[in-house]
Order: sequence, then structure tokens, then C-alpha cells
Amino acid sequence: MLNSTNVCRDTVTICSFQDLCFCLIEGIGNAKTQYQRLQGNNEAKSKDDYSDLKKVVNTAEEIGIPGSKEARAEFDVLLQRTNVPGQRQAQANFSKTLPATSVSSTQNQAGHHNITDARLGDRNFMNRTHSPDRENNMKSVSMLEYNRLVESEKSYKAQVQELTTRLSSFASKQLTTNNPNIADLSDRNRPTKLGEKFEQLYDNEWSEAFEYLKGIPMEEDQILKTLVDISRKAYEFCQDFAQQELERLESHFIDMMTYIKWTCEDSYGEKRDLRVHRNSEDKSAFLGLNRLMVDARKACATASIPALAMFKSHVYKEQLDKLSLEPRLEKYVDRCVEYSFLMVVQDPPMYLEYPEKGQKINTSLFKPFRQKGSVVQMCVWPCVCLHKDGPVVCKGYVLPQ
Repeated sequence: MLNSTNVCRDTVTICSFQDLCFCLIEGIGNAKTQYQRLQGNNEAKSKDDYSDLKKVVNTAEEIGIPGSKEARAEFDVLLQRTNVPGQRQAQANFSKTLPATSVSSTQNQAGHHNITDARLGDRNFMNRTHSPDRENNMKSVSMLEYNRLVESEKSYKAQVQELTTRLSSFASKQLTTNNPNIADLSDRNRPTKLGEKFEQLYDNEWSEAFEYLKGIPMEEDQILKTLVDISRKAYEFCQDFAQQELERLESHFIDMMTYIKWTCEDSYGEKRDLRVHRNSEDKSAFLGLNRLMVDARKACATASIPALAMFKSHVYKEQLDKLSLEPRLEKYVDRCVEYSFLMVVQDPPMYLEYPEKGQKINTSLFKPFRQKGSVVQMCVWPCVCLHKDGPVVCKGYVLPQ
């Protein structure tokens, strides 16, 4: 029968979590040695006689001792055997499952056991537990403290998992930063979707505006020139607007962080504003600001779209007044401004290619409009690129000479 004094119960002698594991292995080794005595017995043991060994197996599973899962399976088999030969075979199988095979110990004056010899499956683990200073650093720890150490270890593992997740998220962010080849599929305004919308703009609103201008009446070549000019001017306006917006965002954020205002109550119960100014010339505090503002501008880009109506009322007002801004034409103008702005706030910005008259037609970027040819007479619709000098998202159209 197992002597319960050889299994760690009320106190364990450890100097670290590794020593705690080693002490547990000592108890397992002692338990195996004592069960060898059953080989000389003539009667089977009842299940109640295995209670101490069950505690050893349970603790081995909690800490993660190598072979603990196999020990659990063999222990369950041991409980099912009711005759002496069956128990002996089950004990033999059990003795092969955990790393400790034999342990000898001497009891000190305080009633604790100092580990003097053990053979472990993990050689490095044994080297750590047999360090020269081990006996000098040993101390008695109550079972309450032992449980606290186990919980502490679980907490540390959870923290490691959290940090690993955060690192993975950061690495993913670094991978997508300024990298148009990796798209965020949750973004409804990602480059591929914007390319599709821009194609639909040409198929739908452009065609409607073309029919309207044709009925004014206006010459077909003049209509083509007018519509592509609206697209080009809207794109240039959005480029300038987006750059100024980014500069304003950075400036406002720096002001918020350097001109600190704190509202408090004075001794008379009246509210007062205390202001503290920090030197904004210290650029080291804002090294990553541009990246954050680029992301913020992109995330909130749709909030700026209503303000872009100034393109109609100021930037292109004179030209539009001559055309009489009918709903079909106005819708075309609005979509050109909206999609151009969403494209220029991408990271990196998407690029619209407008070929000039006399250039050779690049068939990888443009399709011929109405007739075939090799030289550009007029750009009808721009080519959309993922970024400047980048891959084509959707081809444009040119009128050849």
C-alpha cells in the first residue's frame, strides 16, 4: 500500500516551478517503487488502495509532466483489474508511462525529502533541477502557495497568448501597410471594388450624361472632351483636397496634444480652464502620426464626400454654368468626385492615367473607342491603376487618330 508521506500533500520542497515538477516526479517514482511490492502479495488490492496514486496522476496532468496522459490511461486499466496477475501487468505498463523510474531520498529534520537521484526523460530538465545552488535555495511552500503558483503560471501563459496575438496582429498590419497587393476584404471601398464602380460609372452615368449633352445639341467630339475634362478636373481637385485634409488632421492632432486644456473647479466651486503648452517642435513624439492620420482619413473618408460639392459650386462652376447642370449631368459629376476621392485616400493612392494627344496607344492600358488606330487623338476615359506605375485595375478608352 502506498505510503502517503512520500507524496506531496500539505507541503512541497521547491525553489522554483521546475523544482515543484521534480518533487512531483519524486512522488510518482516512490509510488511506483512501492507498488512493486504487490508482486509478492497473494491477494488483489481494492480500488480504495489507489487513492494516493490517483492524486499523483491528477497533479501530473495539471502540471503537464511528460507521459501523464499515458499514465492516466494505464491507471484506469489498473483500477479495472481485480486479480493479482492482472494488477501486476497493469502496474508494469503504468511504470513505463512517466519519466521517473527510481528515486531515493532521505528525510530531513523538518520531515521533507531532498531529492538525491532521479532519471528523467528530459535531460535538460534534470540538469536545471540539479543545479549546484539548488539545496541552498530550497524552501518549504504550503499547499496554498503551491496552488497560487499554479494559478500564476496559468496567468502567465494567458499573457503570453495575448502578446502573441497582438504581435501577430501587428505583423499583419505591417504587412498590409503601404502594400496594395494585400487587400482588406472587409473594406467595401478597397481598390478592386473602386475599380468596378469606376467601370460602372462609365457604363451608366457617363452614357446618360453623353445622351444629355448630345441633345443640347453638342458635337460628339466636344461631348467626349467635356466629359473627360470633368473627370480629370475632379481627380486633380480630390488629390489636392486629400493632401490638405491630411495636413490639417496632423496639425489639429498636434495642437490637441501640445496645447493641453483641463477643466476643474476652484475653491469657490466655479469651473476654470487650466492650459499647458508643450513644445510642438519636439518631433520625436509624433514620428508615427502620419501613418495614423492616413489610416484615419481612409476609415472616415465617406464623411468628407458631402463637402466635396464645392467642386460644383466653386472649382468647376464656370464650365458647368455654360452647360446648364441638368440632373443626369450632375449625377455624373458627383460620382466622378466621389470615386476619385475614395481612390486618392487609398494607401498608396490609386492613380488615373490620362494619355495626351499624339502619344502611342498602350494597349495594355487602353482600348480603342469607335475606331482602330495606334496614336491617341483624345482620351475618352482614364485607365485606373492600383498605384502610380502599378498594375491595371481597369482599362480606359482612347479615340485613335
